[in-house]
Amino acid sequence: MSSQRGRDYPDDDDRRSSKRHRPSHTHESSSSHSQRRSYSSTSVEEKPSTSRSIESTSTSTIKVESDTKKRSQSFNRPVLRSVVPDSQLISFARRPVQSGRVGQRIDIFTNHFKIEFEKNSDSLQLYQFDVDVEILMRDGSWRTSKKDERFQVIKTIIERENFPLVWYDQGKNLYAKENLTLKYKKEYECEIKHKKTDRINRFRFLLINLVKTYDLKFIFDFIQRKIPLKPHDPVRILETLLKQTQRTEMICIKNQSYPKHQKLDDLGDGRGLASGFYQAVVLGERGPTLNINNTFCCFYQNYNLVEFISCYLGQDIRRSGISSKDQPLLVRKILKSLWFATTHTNQIRKYRLKSFGTSANQYTFVQDQGPNQGKQINIVDYFHEKWRIRLRHPHLPVVELFNPADKNKSHYLPMELVTVDEWQRSLKPLTVEQRTKVTKKTVVKPGERYGMIRRIVDERQFDQDVYLQKFGLKIHSNDMLMIHARILTPPEIKYKSTEGNDRDIIERVNIGKWYLNNHFNKTREIRSWALILVSQKEPDARQVNVAREFASKIPQAMSKYGIRFSSPAIENSDPAIPDTILSRMNHLKVLGCEVIIYILNQVGDDIYHVIKYFGNIKLGMVTQCTRFDKLLANSETRKMDMYIQNLAQKFNAKLGGMNQLVSLMRALTSSSIRSDVFMFFGIDCTHVTCSRERPSIAAIIGSKDSTSTQYSGRVIQQYSPKGKIAVEIIKDLHIYVGELIRQFSEYNSRLPNKLVFYRAGVDDGAFQKVLDNEVRAIQQACKELYGHNPLPKICFTIVKKRHNTRFFVYDKQSNQTNNVQPGTVIDTDIVSPNGFDFYLNSHAAIQGTSRPSLYHVLYDDIGFTSDEIQQLTYYLCHTDVRCTKSVSIPAPVHYASLCVARGLNLDYEGQMSGDQRSITASDVEEGIVDENILVTLDDIQTIKIDFNSIIENTMWFA
Repeated sequence: MSSQRGRDYPDDDDRRSSKRHRPSHTHESSSSHSQRRSYSSTSVEEKPSTSRSIESTSTSTIKVESDTKKRSQSFNRPVLRSVVPDSQLISFARRPVQSGRVGQRIDIFTNHFKIEFEKNSDSLQLYQFDVDVEILMRDGSWRTSKKDERFQVIKTIIERENFPLVWYDQGKNLYAKENLTLKYKKEYECEIKHKKTDRINRFRFLLINLVKTYDLKFIFDFIQRKIPLKPHDPVRILETLLKQTQRTEMICIKNQSYPKHQKLDDLGDGRGLASGFYQAVVLGERGPTLNINNTFCCFYQNYNLVEFISCYLGQDIRRSGISSKDQPLLVRKILKSLWFATTHTNQIRKYRLKSFGTSANQYTFVQDQGPNQGKQINIVDYFHEKWRIRLRHPHLPVVELFNPADKNKSHYLPMELVTVDEWQRSLKPLTVEQRTKVTKKTVVKPGERYGMIRRIVDERQFDQDVYLQKFGLKIHSNDMLMIHARILTPPEIKYKSTEGNDRDIIERVNIGKWYLNNHFNKTREIRSWALILVSQKEPDARQVNVAREFASKIPQAMSKYGIRFSSPAIENSDPAIPDTILSRMNHLKVLGCEVIIYILNQVGDDIYHVIKYFGNIKLGMVTQCTRFDKLLANSETRKMDMYIQNLAQKFNAKLGGMNQLVSLMRALTSSSIRSDVFMFFGIDCTHVTCSRERPSIAAIIGSKDSTSTQYSGRVIQQYSPKGKIAVEIIKDLHIYVGELIRQFSEYNSRLPNKLVFYRAGVDDGAFQKVLDNEVRAIQQACKELYGHNPLPKICFTIVKKRHNTRFFVYDKQSNQTNNVQPGTVIDTDIVSPNGFDFYLNSHAAIQGTSRPSLYHVLYDDIGFTSDEIQQLTYYLCHTDVRCTKSVSIPAPVHYASLCVARGLNLDYEGQMSGDQRSITASDVEEGIVDENILVTLDDIQTIKIDFNSIIENTMWFA
């Protein structure tokens, strides 16, 4: 094959900069790059095509002014902006001088590995440079090259020119231990042959300028408590260094890496599961460590488009084709967001997909070049004549492809010549079947996970890593770090005696669980209730009998726990039609029905959401749903008793009852604190990125009684009307906190003087923003509400489940690696030297390896000791009304997470606003707000989901 020195189109979105004339002198090129490039919005607009072609080999015919003749529109990757300004108004809470002492002391292993620096590393400076790698196009201009090419080019030039140690982030940043601009040129060129096409391309590497220097000393100063804030930039640079050797063989997504040559585990809809590993530098009390864990990620399969759509639809489109109704839905729901590749021109071209056209044997066009110029031809004949390709599926539609750098130019190609580009991550939810399959792969026992991590570390071969050797960094990879831990004593669980004398009965917690053999602490008599069988099809006699038997068992089974029914159930069977469900619920409300139990028989989640909308929002009816298949699976007497027990706990909580009682004050050692009035809050949100089409859903939950067993909540959505934007905080938090404190005051006839908040859904980089804005919002709410009364003290703690630290216990007698016990707390060794954080494993893992929760106390003017906040948090994990076991996070924040999940589906009939906006993830993606458009926190709109007044302050989420 003859050598070809350029390309006429960019291959993918990684070519971000505009084309440039190739300069005659090096210094001219460097000066043109001295400023950082700006980014623009990339909302994909469907504009009328001003130019169209069948393949990608023809050049654009658009004429422009002579002074920009060599420049073309380029696709710029957008930058998601935040409307919350950076600030540092409140300092992070510091750990008390004395770490925790309570509990049984043990030694455990954690998946951290010690990092050791060579001597005098604290005097080392790290240099960050702005660089670019460009490819020479056929018209003599230069354009930013692809990710894989950039790394290959830099590696080639560094080896050829004998550069010192440098490492690269595959973007615009190059790092070194010395100032490269003093000794090296600003431009280097090389030629590289493409592995797949054998095409030779010319590249140039541009060393644009020195951006910044960093002192490695800050890492050691932070560990030694000389500076309060973690040095994020030096840590990020070290993590980039640690990824260098795996760049060519791995797909790197932030701190996760996935081998390119693995076969994905097929999930059945065009997606597959990849296995990889996570690695990150942690700065702990015992020094820097490398946290390594095995990870899994879902990617789209590198399938031909015909095969991909067949998998996605679950039918062979080679036989059935694609209906005109399905075509726009496919584009909107899946294809619009993917990259596609073509190779029939002996070049790899990458495109986005805009739409479907007519079938390949019907689609015709007029040839605009060659001997047949002006002649009309269909696509089937064209590809046979031009490329000697005989299409196998000419009856399938062509697809309209475009390059984001030139949206007005379309390319119409047969589906069978288009491939889904490899290694595109899928973030769409999995189906129930897929989750089951993924769980079998990803949920592994602690011994197996320990072995997987060990294999990852061995395969990484840190001791042979040239980059680490040159830098002077060593990973102690022989053994996981052994650290100290403590096992806290669980609280006592109180119920009432079944003998009717109101005597307290204590249940002991054993490995995170306890028995429920007594009455709940507070119940009520149900005078009128109903059981409705809702079916997709007409139920048969057997199904009706199962429902009737269930209705007859409920009163007797729930009487064991003190719930009394004074009448039999009103039984009915209805079709799964929203209007029928609403009519029935209205009728039952008129009859004075207090609670409705629904048995859902072969119906979709939409019917469940409809029932919850009608009950919680529209009519104010307490509803409890169960599925028919669950009744069948638990038909055995013992299983049915357990099933009704679980149902009874939710049932009683929704009706205002109290299930188990935990004396939270026993977690506190100070006698003065024990006499205080505590109110507990949980806060969670779905995601920080929000827009009109995809708002962020947030929930604020607060206890409303002195026993902290009953809670009420507020669910809101917040969004930017101008496009996608990041909102890391909950706006108007002071309003909802004020409402909940007022509710507590009305219920207890007094205001709380201690407020304890558990906040989930916060990324590491947003701690300061959340602290500055949300704690001040809470303080504002208190000032408005308390008047001349003393203001309450506040403790505000971040709860993190999504981290990669795991703990293991080695049993010498059995030679097995096991999970840590419930109540295991760690507040030394790997925790922050300056913060107030701790790990707590409060639950027993049902299957797989336990994932502890990580708690960051950001603010605390209550003055908790380490033991107090740790024990209080552990006790709260035993107060969840839905079960008889300790859960993984404190009940209030668990309730907030439940509210967020429920809130995503409370928009039936578009009740949220007049313009019918859906609060669920929309099929239509909005563009990121353009950098030239000013968006502030004042522009963010918040809407409270209005529950029926009968339901709003109940535990409807239980």
